[in-house]
Amino acid sequence: MKNLTIKTFFIFLLLSILVIGAVYTALFIFTPYSNEKKYAAYVEAESKAAVEKCMSSDAEDGNDILNSLVARTGADVKLLDAQELKNDIPEVEFGKPDSNNPDFTYPFRFQNSDTEYMLKVTCSDVRIKDYQKSVQKSIPVVVILSIILSFAGAKIFSYYMKRPIVRMSKIAQRMSEQDFDWYCPDERDDEIGVLAKSLNKLSDELSAALTKLNDKNLYLKNEISLEKERERRRMLFFSGVSHELKTPISVVIGQIEGMRSGIGVYKDRDKYLEKCSNTLNELVNFINEILLVSHIDMGDVDDQKTTRIDSILDEEIAFYDGLITEKNIELEYEVPDNVNFRGDENLLKKALGNVLGNAFKYTPEGGTVKVQLTKLSDDEEGSGVELKVINSPAHIDEQHLSHLFEAFYRADTSNKDGSGLGLYITGMVLEMFDAEYSIRNTDEGVEFKVVQ
Repeated sequence: MKNLTIKTFFIFLLLSILVIGAVYTALFIFTPYSNEKKYAAYVEAESKAAVEKCMSSDAEDGNDILNSLVARTGADVKLLDAQELKNDIPEVEFGKPDSNNPDFTYPFRFQNSDTEYMLKVTCSDVRIKDYQKSVQKSIPVVVILSIILSFAGAKIFSYYMKRPIVRMSKIAQRMSEQDFDWYCPDERDDEIGVLAKSLNKLSDELSAALTKLNDKNLYLKNEISLEKERERRRMLFFSGVSHELKTPISVVIGQIEGMRSGIGVYKDRDKYLEKCSNTLNELVNFINEILLVSHIDMGDVDDQKTTRIDSILDEEIAFYDGLITEKNIELEYEVPDNVNFRGDENLLKKALGNVLGNAFKYTPEGGTVKVQLTKLSDDEEGSGVELKVINSPAHIDEQHLSHLFEAFYRADTSNKDGSGLGLYITGMVLEMFDAEYSIRNTDEGVEFKVVQ
């Protein structure tokens, strides 16, 4: 039986049967009309009490006493004087019933009379039979009534108890499916109300915990995706490193082998020793840049320092004075003093040096390079700074713009100078310092912008 209403009906019915059985058992035990033995004892006790009342009362009251005895016991009662006793009653021991005829006789005198009377009480089975018939007739009625009451009780119980339990069962089912967009409305003071409040509290706590767990899972997924992307970039980076190292090393080995063998042009050892030295110096610089990339990638840098970006720009511009003069470049330099930038000084110098170096390198003779530094706020910690470096006339194909900050990527494939890591390092440094950067084509030329 899976239905709570049916279970409740049978429980109520069983309880009703037990109660009915208890009631009928009590009636059998305590009612004097349930059997002949109890009835005879009851009649005997009532008769003795009636005789005692008659002996203490006047003859005028005797009729009422005897009528009351008949009404209570249902027995046949006769009041005989001594003469009638001689004619009607055989010799018996007064006060004791005959074993075959449950009669009781009691001699007595009224208080105001000298006449001796005899009270004869005969037990009648009419009342016993009427009582038993009444009990038998009541049983079907009581059983039907108990069934009706059990059914009504089950319905009332279902309405008052089953309905909120079923509702909370459905809510628990929804909770198991991670659905917490509900509220249990049972505002009661009993155990059901306490359970409903506990269920609401549990739902809120589970919802909050699930939200936190989802946030952490999302964060973890993002971290995993970011780490995978970093790993992919590392693999590509080291693949590029091996490629970039292979060519100059092979060239140096070939030149040394040629000089050792004295083959052709390699007989001029001084000339090719100088070339080997220059190539090896370039490799040293390249390896230093690789180490710098590894250093940045491991995050072994204090990114909370504050440095003077205007001083770094002044120093880097001074470094390129010779190239500016050689190419007759017009420099528009708008850099205020005392502008702070949050980041490591050496790394920032490397990043901005790469940007300025590219600007001067790819600006044609007679072109213009504009360096504009703007302080967007008065925050002494270094936030609110914007730097623009614009070189004109210059233009980069749109297909190259999104790849310029990738390792070993060259928009100009004919130019083999440099390691191909300049802008890659610049991007890593600026990302470490939470700075936004971009490079785009404008009407003035190519614009590189940094905002922190």
